[in-house]
Amino acid sequence: MSDSRKEGIDKLKKAKISHQNLTKEELQKVYASLVEEDFPDSKRIHFIADLGRSPEIAFHFELICKDWEEGTDLNFEASFDQHGQEGIDYLLETLDQEEDESQRILIVYFLAKILSKVRHRDFYASSCKQVLPVLISLLPSPEASNRRKLIIALGWIGSISEIETLGQHLLTDKDPLCRAWSASSLMQLSFHQVEKEVLIEKTKGLFGEAIAEEKDLQACALMIEAVQVLFGKKWIPTSAVENLEVEKIEKARKSAIRFLKKQ
Repeated sequence: MSDSRKEGIDKLKKAKISHQNLTKEELQKVYASLVEEDFPDSKRIHFIADLGRSPEIAFHFELICKDWEEGTDLNFEASFDQHGQEGIDYLLETLDQEEDESQRILIVYFLAKILSKVRHRDFYASSCKQVLPVLISLLPSPEASNRRKLIIALGWIGSISEIETLGQHLLTDKDPLCRAWSASSLMQLSFHQVEKEVLIEKTKGLFGEAIAEEKDLQACALMIEAVQVLFGKKWIPTSAVENLEVEKIEKARKSAIRFLKKQ
């Protein structure tokens, strides 16, 4: 290896170590300068990476909450999974102390989102078990927007035991998108904690009934799209779902129902 290349690698290593050791005060200073510059993308992206490498988990989450509250969509969430189990434990502790229902729902959703990214880690299954009871307790929320978040989260961290819960929302939730996201979340379970073959066996009747009875065209199209991913079929193109093409959706509905009845 040439001296210049070795020198370059050494510099990169030193820079990474220095960024891992940024104090809260240093992070605050960088954040203040970003505010003044209106968060230019390149600097914001580097700052997000620094937050994930930093041990200042509480400050990182503080900025995420500020982002949620102000609706600025600065994506500080993106690197939180880099905190590993420490980050998960911090969020679980925060969730336990939080009393505001809306904030609890945001934290549960965020936890599930992070866990879906680290499902290969040894703390994934045990952390899911800690989050699930809280998620289930919040699911009866009268706000459809809250239920949507929680239903999506259930697809990321749910187990075989949650198939029935998602099935109930698939068939009976008053909100069309909640019904649609229930289908998507049932499909998502196959990528996480439930074996695909088991999921197919337990959901074919649910999906057949839901697709046959669904009155909302968009919800029906999204259900069909989720089912065809799970069963490896091609009844409807994405463009027809996005554009709500009635004839193609109704044709796909008939094909899906016919197929599911034979399973």
